Amino acid sequence: MRRFTLPFLFAAALAACTPAPGTERVSAGETVDIASAGTQLSLQRAQNGIVRPLGYSPALQAAAETHAEYLSRTGNFSHAGPGGSTPRSRAARAGYRSCLTAENIARGQPDIRSVVAEWMNSPGHRANILNAQVTQYGFARAGSVWVLVLARPC
Repeated sequence: MRRFTLPFLFAAALAACTPAPGTERVSAGETVDIASAGTQLSLQRAQNGIVRPLGYSPALQAAAETHAEYLSRTGNFSHAGPGGSTPRSRAARAGYRSCLTAENIARGQPDIRSVVAEWMNSPGHRANILNAQVTQYGFARAGSVWVLVLARPC
């Protein structure tokens, strides 16, 4: 009976250390709390009548990280990336087949709440966040640059 107790305790301890889905911390030069980003975005959408929360997409996350790192490294500040890449082409390169893609970028905000608040005060960025057609997101930070990629898969 004792020889089964130790493996069970070890497995239980490992399970307790595993983050709940949607709470993973990912790195794009710095750590971004994906669950907090999703909560902030979904809160803004709910306050504006869009009750379905956005789902997290690892592929959109990869696209957001790639662009955030590029913008931070080069000092550029544009939706155009290396070789003229677009938000949609970067999502496709990350393995995401989208029917609709939007991207918000920002620089200099200290935290997720601040960057989302600033986007909500900008008509174009606000329209992207409140677009009821988008269903998934990726959110990254590199240095002082923030990138949000929103999309709907085909």
